[in-house]
Amino acid sequence: MALTATGLGSGLDIPNLVEQLVQAERLPTSNRLNLKEVRTNSELSALGQFKSALTSFQDSLDNLGELAQFQQRLTTVGDDSLIGATADENAVPGRYSVEVNSLAQRNKLASGPFSGSDAVVGNGTLSISVAGVTADIVVTPDASTLADVRDAINSAPDNPGVTATIVTGVDGARLIVSSAETGADQGITISAAGGDGGLNQLIYDPAAPSNPVTQLQAAADAQITIDGFAVTSAGNEVTGAIEGVTISLIEASPGTSIDLSVELDEAAAKASVGAFVNAYNGVIDVVSQVTSFDSESGVAGALLGDSLVRGVKDSLRRVVGNAFEIDGNPFRTLTDIGISTESDGKLSLDETKLSDAILENFDAVGELFAAEDAVVDSLEVQLESVLSATGSLELRETRLQDDLDFIEEQRATLDERMERVRERLTDQFNAMDRLLAGLTNTSNFLAQELGQN
Repeated sequence: MALTATGLGSGLDIPNLVEQLVQAERLPTSNRLNLKEVRTNSELSALGQFKSALTSFQDSLDNLGELAQFQQRLTTVGDDSLIGATADENAVPGRYSVEVNSLAQRNKLASGPFSGSDAVVGNGTLSISVAGVTADIVVTPDASTLADVRDAINSAPDNPGVTATIVTGVDGARLIVSSAETGADQGITISAAGGDGGLNQLIYDPAAPSNPVTQLQAAADAQITIDGFAVTSAGNEVTGAIEGVTISLIEASPGTSIDLSVELDEAAAKASVGAFVNAYNGVIDVVSQVTSFDSESGVAGALLGDSLVRGVKDSLRRVVGNAFEIDGNPFRTLTDIGISTESDGKLSLDETKLSDAILENFDAVGELFAAEDAVVDSLEVQLESVLSATGSLELRETRLQDDLDFIEEQRATLDERMERVRERLTDQFNAMDRLLAGLTNTSNFLAQELGQN
């Protein structure tokens, strides 16, 4: 490939000169693209801040949109080693005295001792019944050890609700059969039929005077007393005795009275309302920031005058200032429970007024937020239209990202055009350089000839 030396004829630094001309031609378009990119990125960043604030506000509605979440109850027990308790929104505040006389139990049976888990028991069919459900379990001659019987019981597809294990002690291995559930109706009956008669060692009939299998623990309901009234439960989680309250029985202690109290969780309700006010004010703060204008510096926020931001702010403000008609609810507006709108658009919370409203009608405060078409529903409608995958904010962000992609495409096009300009100018200057070199050579030749004459 031939080498070309530029500038020899003219004495000019052609590469540097060409580069300066190229940059001069690039600069207006490049500056325009850079400015547009900065503005687009600023707008995209500001929208991201706005979106984050709206999302945080939407999250704050979670504990207000469900009555069960807002209308929480607190339970306390006098001795948490004996009982525990939880309460839902249906529980009425009150105090109770609880006595745990006995816990609910599973039925547990034990066979006589065998030499080991590999000892052959026999074959035939075991019929195991629990709570009116019976499973017929076939034990074949080639799988008739104690371990085989255990496995057959546990893997039976129609297992009626029992678990079989093997416990090995000093006198041998025993098959233990336990009901899966507690309660007096979980008694186990085992019968055997067919085969070689070996399975008769596992028969248990609670009505029979004697059995080869021993009952280790009888099926039993829990027996408790609440405010002097007897209560039974098939499980150790007692529900229904006190509306909305679940009592967990941990240990029996006959004769011991345990205090149980149910109260409104005012602190949780206040925290939810406070989080709502703070998150709403966070939205207003971001709006003020991205739409600000500093008259001294002339610096404007990236979204000054933006219709989307202004529209969302106005729609949210209308909702929090609206009146809601809820049957039987004494509260119609957020102002009624201590939330008011200030001149700067932010919400303020009068905690004393909120406390008074909670004391007046705790459930009504929750309904003002969570009832159908009340505060939360109305806000969710507005937020969904903005934050959903097809919402206005998502569409706006997509358009701005498309703008950034287009700017990159324009830069690539500019680079290609500037490369063509560079090549054109280089060719033109090189042609001029060659012309000047030729003229210089001719001038030098003529001067030499004239000098000799």
